Amino acid sequence: MADPEEAAARGCRALGVDFPLVQAGMGGIAGPALAAAVSDAGALGTVALYRSDHGQAGALVAETARRTPRTFGVNVIPEVAGRLLPEQIRALLDTADRPLLLNSYGLPPQPQAAAVLGAGHRLLVQVGSVAEAATAAALGAHAVVLQGVEAGGHHLGDRPVGELLGELPGELPGELSGELSACGLEVPVLVAGAVATGGDLHSALCAGASGALCGTAFVATRESAAHAEYKRALIRAEGSDTVVSDRFSIGWPGRPHRVLRSPVTDAAEPLPAVFVAWTTVMGDRRPVPRGSAAAPTVEAEGAVAEMARYAGLGCGRVTAMEPAGQVVARFRAEFRAALADSPTAPAHG
Repeated sequence: MADPEEAAARGCRALGVDFPLVQAGMGGIAGPALAAAVSDAGALGTVALYRSDHGQAGALVAETARRTPRTFGVNVIPEVAGRLLPEQIRALLDTADRPLLLNSYGLPPQPQAAAVLGAGHRLLVQVGSVAEAATAAALGAHAVVLQGVEAGGHHLGDRPVGELLGELPGELPGELSGELSACGLEVPVLVAGAVATGGDLHSALCAGASGALCGTAFVATRESAAHAEYKRALIRAEGSDTVVSDRFSIGWPGRPHRVLRSPVTDAAEPLPAVFVAWTTVMGDRRPVPRGSAAAPTVEAEGAVAEMARYAGLGCGRVTAMEPAGQVVARFRAEFRAALADSPTAPAHG
């Protein structure tokens, strides 16, 4: 069993934070208010750029920086951003007033990774396999996230996170437990999937991780831009109320996703892609077809329950709407309690 306290310290160093917890960059949900609140609490808040152009991305980065003096992350999704990705990276480089962290869902193109690193920022890459983690390490990532199928949202792989951790090179020396040795680089590994408490985080670190990325735990926070009905549904849900589906692929095809069950997921055949709601995307008011990948935000109106309400298996441990800083504080307290109860904890007398 790895030493969770040492693992946490490695994760903190890699991320540039006080506590090795990363708030996921959830498109439409993770705005400047949420990212700043999480960072102010000592973890790594993340603002999502999603499909923003240069001007929109720059405004999101600047607003987050205005709200917090701490390090924060900027999330990009290369496969969704497409031609907008270079604009988003340029906006980060043009706007950043301090070293930040680029949180990439999936492997970023080498030129963008090099530009971010060359400007003195950190790079965190989310992947779905150990092989992709090695590729991320070769790109110069400061850390990688192994995402398991327990996670809410879109999936990068098809295996549980425990299996992925079990594939980490077994011949690593003890002091590198929780790190991936690839291409001459030693890279701390974080996990994503069903980490909803500080106790879950402690278990992940004992299993070889150096931190965790969490989305579901932050959707129902006060600073989250999720629709109120989405938050209430998440608070009521248990892990068994989620399902991995392919029914919300309009705008983001080819990625299975874990969401709350609904008539859309439970229908024997896909339901017609008629408009079921309206929402605002990067300032534009747009209709939402049934099957859209868009999550219900505060701007959504209509059949919110038929939209993509992403949720991980840890949703049963989300029981109230509370400030994001309070979520981080509870993670810290639960993690300290787990450390105190751990067999590896030092004796005091």
